[in-house]
Amino acid sequence: MITRIYARDFKGLDFDQPLALRTVIMGKVGSGKSSRALALALLVTGSLPGTGVAKSNSDILNAVGNGDSLTVGMEFDDGVTLERAYKSRKNGVVGCEFRIAGERCPKHLFEMELDRRGVSIADVAAFLALSDAKKVDELFRLFPPAGDVRGLGAAITRAKERISELESAIKGKEQSCRSLSESLAGLNLPAGSLPEVQATIVQTEREYQAARDELTRERLKQTQARAEREKQDTAQQSTLFSQPQGTLQTPAQPEQANQPAFPHGSGVAVAALERVLSALRRAGCESCAAQMVLRRELKQLRTEAVNG
Repeated sequence: MITRIYARDFKGLDFDQPLALRTVIMGKVGSGKSSRALALALLVTGSLPGTGVAKSNSDILNAVGNGDSLTVGMEFDDGVTLERAYKSRKNGVVGCEFRIAGERCPKHLFEMELDRRGVSIADVAAFLALSDAKKVDELFRLFPPAGDVRGLGAAITRAKERISELESAIKGKEQSCRSLSESLAGLNLPAGSLPEVQATIVQTEREYQAARDELTRERLKQTQARAEREKQDTAQQSTLFSQPQGTLQTPAQPEQANQPAFPHGSGVAVAALERVLSALRRAGCESCAAQMVLRRELKQLRTEAVNG
C-alpha cells in the first residue's frame, strides 16, 4: 500500500503528503490538491493525463517543472520508494532518471516494480470514452479478480442461457393460461350455483338407485311366480302317476261323431292315459320311454275297441 507521495519543484511546490487506505484531500483553490494527484499520475504513467501536454521529457519539465529539475516519488508501507527525476543537461537535452529505494535502475525494471506492486492510474476521461466491452477489460486490469476470469465469463454465459430458457418457459406457461381461459369461456355450464348442481346430481343418483331396486324386486317376484308354477305342475304330475287305474276320473267330454266305442272300463283307462301323456308333453318328455309306452298302450286300446 502507498503510504506517501512527495515532489520537489513540481509546479513551484515541494510537498510530502502521507496517505492512508482512503485519503480525502481538501483545501482552497491553488493549495495543491490537483498537483498531488497530477504528480502521482506522472510518477506512474510518465505523462500528464488530461493536460494536453506531450509525453516528451522536455515538454513535461517545461509544463510542471521549476527551473532545470523535477522529482516525483512515492513510498510503500515496507519503506521502499519509487522516483522519477527529470533534469536538463548542459546541452539542453532533458533526461529522466528512474530510482528504486534511492538506487538508479533501468526503465523496464521500474515499470516491472510498479506492476508487481499493483500500482496503476485510471484516466477517467479516457475510461468514459471506451466502449462497454473495453470498460470491462479496463476494470479487470485495474482491479484483477481473485478467481478465474475465464470461468466467470463461462458462468455468465450459462446464466444468460438459463435466463433464455426460463423466458421461453414463461412464454409457454402464458400461452397455456390463455388457452385455458378461452376454453373456460367456451364452456356451457348448467344454470345455478355449484351447490345446486351437486344437489341435483345427488337427487338423480338416488332416483336411479331406487329404480334399480324396484327392478330387482320385480325380477324376484317373477322368479318366485315361475318357481311356484313349476312346483304346482310337478305336484299335479305326481298326483296323476300316484292314483290307481280304477280311481282315475274322466272329465265329461262332448260326444264326437267318429269317437270309437270302448268296452266297459276301457274308456276310463284311455282318458287316464291321455292325461298322463299330456302331462309328459308339458314336462318336455317328447322322446322318453314312458311316453312311448303310453302311446303304444293307447294304440292297442283303440284297436281293441274298433275290433270289438
